[in-house]
Amino acid sequence: MKKIRTDIPLNYITIKTTKSRIDKGLLAIPVSLIEIFPKSETKIYLIDENGKEETKNFTPYNSSSRECRIGGLKNFYEKYGISDGDELVIQLLDDEKYKIIPEKIFENTLMKEFHEFEKIKEEELLEEKLDSISKLANSTKQDILKNEFVRLSNSEIKQRKSTTRNITTRENVPFALRKILLNLYKGKCQVSNFTFLMKNGLPYFEIHHIDALKGNHFKNLLVVSPNVHAQFSHANLKQIFDSDGWLREVKFNDNFFKVNQIIDELPKYFEKEVHF
Repeated sequence: MKKIRTDIPLNYITIKTTKSRIDKGLLAIPVSLIEIFPKSETKIYLIDENGKEETKNFTPYNSSSRECRIGGLKNFYEKYGISDGDELVIQLLDDEKYKIIPEKIFENTLMKEFHEFEKIKEEELLEEKLDSISKLANSTKQDILKNEFVRLSNSEIKQRKSTTRNITTRENVPFALRKILLNLYKGKCQVSNFTFLMKNGLPYFEIHHIDALKGNHFKNLLVVSPNVHAQFSHANLKQIFDSDGWLREVKFNDNFFKVNQIIDELPKYFEKEVHF
């Protein structure tokens, strides 16, 4: 087994296929993964990317074949054109149910879902898309939002868009980014740690653009209370950034304040485990 960094905001597991097993319609389970499979010969359930369930024969490592494997995959291999060296994403669901997806389909589908998530402007649709991503990734919605924060934090910071009619209006923070910030910071100001609950039960917060000319990038956005937001606009201001571009400290008039950055608590990158 080896670990490889991936651009997908997720840690996941793949099994590399071999021509001899493809020809026989088998998937050999490496010794490094046998702990997540049954210890006796049985039937297991495979779920495809569309949620369709199929029963397959499973042979454990301690059988006469001395190989842990799943049989009956010939149609699967033909359907997706699997060839020698291709990787299959494997996920343990529950009750001896597993999901196996060709990695290319997994990558393309997941990234398409993330890009669609960024553009959604309605809470109900946002939750539906988050549920969809969670099921595909076999990960909690909380982890999906954290991982998306990391992914977008590593993207390029662009100029902030604006529209001009009678007056010039700068673009607002996208709905999906507000959702991520609310989930990670719970509405608490990154400078003062203050928030309060509104009548609807949600914490109140405002979002400050550190550089008003730059776009909606997490390095350029701060969750702030109204009082702190006003100080960014009207107090004598000094800002201290780290080498990666994160704001770490601010000075309002004569007072210094640390800036809480959730990135410190999140993974810096993601890896896939490739099993042979």
